[in-house]
Amino acid sequence: MWRKMLNIASWLILAAYLGVSLWFTEQRMSQLTFHGVIVTIADSLERHFISPAEVTEILAKQGIRTTGNKLADLNRDQVKNTIKTLSGIKDAMVYSTPDGTLYIQVWQRTPVMRFISPFTSFYIDSEGKEMALSNNYSARVLMVTGSGDKKFLKDSLFQVVKTIRDQAFFDALIEEININPDHTLEIIPRVGDQRIFFGDAGNYEWKLTKLKVFYEKGLPNVGWGRYSRIDLRYSNQVVAKKWSDEERQSRDSLWSARDTAAVKKPKRTV
Repeated sequence: MWRKMLNIASWLILAAYLGVSLWFTEQRMSQLTFHGVIVTIADSLERHFISPAEVTEILAKQGIRTTGNKLADLNRDQVKNTIKTLSGIKDAMVYSTPDGTLYIQVWQRTPVMRFISPFTSFYIDSEGKEMALSNNYSARVLMVTGSGDKKFLKDSLFQVVKTIRDQAFFDALIEEININPDHTLEIIPRVGDQRIFFGDAGNYEWKLTKLKVFYEKGLPNVGWGRYSRIDLRYSNQVVAKKWSDEERQSRDSLWSARDTAAVKKPKRTV
C-alpha cells in the first residue's frame, strides 16, 4: 500500500517538475529575439519559380519583421499564409530554434501545361489550378493553344494532359495541343510533320492507346513521313491520310521560307 502511494507521489512530483520546466522554457522562448532568418526552397533543383529573396521581400512588404522581433510577437500562420500568396508556392513551413533563428521552408507548385493565346498565358498545375507565369523561370511543359476557356482546361483537358505527362512515351512524343473552337483537339507531335486529330476530350485513354499502337506498329513499317493526318476520332480504328502532291509542295515551300528567314542576316542600320 505504502509503496503504491509512494509511486503515485513520485509521478506527481515528476509531472509537476516537468510542467514548471516547460513553463519556464516557454517564458524564456517567448522573450527570445530573432537575429536571423533562413529561407530554403525545398525543390529548387527541379523548379526555379521563387527565390529566398522574394520570400523575405513579400514578408517585408506586408510589414512582417523576421529579425529583431520577439518569438511571442511572431504569428507563424500569418507568415505562412503571406508566403502562400506568391503564385509559385504550394506550401510553406515556419519554425524557430533556441538560438534565435527563424527557418522558412517552401515547396513550389508543379505546372503540367501552359496555355497560350493572343490575350493571356498561364500554367495549369498538377492539382488542376491556374498558376501565373514567372519572370524568373519558364517551365518545360506541354503547350496548349487555341480556343480553350478556363473551365474546359481545368475540367476536361487537364485529365488528358495528366495522362500524357504520366506516360513517358506520350510525354516524349507530344509537343503541343491545339484547341479548336468546338473544343475538339489537334495534337502536334515532336517527331514527323503529321497532325493528329483527337476529337473531343472524351474517351481519351482509348484514343491514346490506339495512337501508341499506331506509332509502335504502323509507322515504322511505312515511314514516319508518309502521312499528313492521323485521325483518332473513330471508335475502333485509326484513319491515316497520305500526303498529296499539293500538300507536299505547300509544306516544302513553307519549310524553305522558314529556313531562308532563319539564315538571312538583318541589314545594319547607321
